[in-house]
Amino acid sequence: MGRGRHAAVGTALTVLGTLAGCATAAPEIAVRDATVRVPANPDVTAGYLTLENTGGTDDTLTGVTSEAAAEVQMHDTTDSGGETRMRQRDEVAVPAGDTVVFETGGLHLMLMGPDDLRAGDTVELSLEFATSDRVSVDAVVEEIG
Repeated sequence: MGRGRHAAVGTALTVLGTLAGCATAAPEIAVRDATVRVPANPDVTAGYLTLENTGGTDDTLTGVTSEAAAEVQMHDTTDSGGETRMRQRDEVAVPAGDTVVFETGGLHLMLMGPDDLRAGDTVELSLEFATSDRVSVDAVVEEIG
């Protein structure tokens, strides 16, 4: 190979290496600490979990489903002037390198029309993301308190 070809190949490899280094890593979503409360009434119960995005780009949780409930909604709780309100969310941002916690008094899941759940049961939750693949997790059913 001539000197000109070596230079062209070297330049091409340098450009490709630079472009590969500029590519952002895809989101990598981990789900942990998933729990669902034993329903206090037959119409609704709450669920909690932690999402961790260890990837290099942001993602968005766009929905949650479960065969153990007619519907699963994402909600957040706000406190304004001593009045607590729940607001349904269509999506929840999961920034790169960040952790999002669904917990009592904040973001949480509402399972509408849940099955007859007992402490110790498990409920499969299926989480849909804008970018990442669907993630399924088994949530343990726990007593309130």
